[in-house]
Amino acid sequence: MKNIFKILSVSFIVLTVSVFYSCKKDNASGTHKVKFKAETSSDAKLSAVAYTNESGNVTNTSSLNSSSFASSELTIPSSVSIITFSANGNGASAGSTLKVQIYVDGNLVKENTGTGTVLTASTTYSF
Repeated sequence: MKNIFKILSVSFIVLTVSVFYSCKKDNASGTHKVKFKAETSSDAKLSAVAYTNESGNVTNTSSLNSSSFASSELTIPSSVSIITFSANGNGASAGSTLKVQIYVDGNLVKENTGTGTVLTASTTYSF
């Protein structure tokens, strides 16, 4: 009987510790920190980007003429359930690339790549 009690006690402790450490901390504020990044290969240039802003609308940035773009860190409220990011550019060859990325709470959650002389790439993420 003592052995059964010990086994049950140890099992209960292990179960409690497992549950405690496996529970992911919920985002109590209901917001997410979001960052958008775009990058081209060395033989290409970005021309424009469009992304979901903090109010859920689209922000457009054009005439970039650079090889990379990074938005500031945006605080997206829980009322915005889907975010999007797209970028356009020009490449020198069929092997030119344009990569777009969405980071949520510091983690890369979505990525997409376009190739060619007329570059376009877009991606979306749902919370």
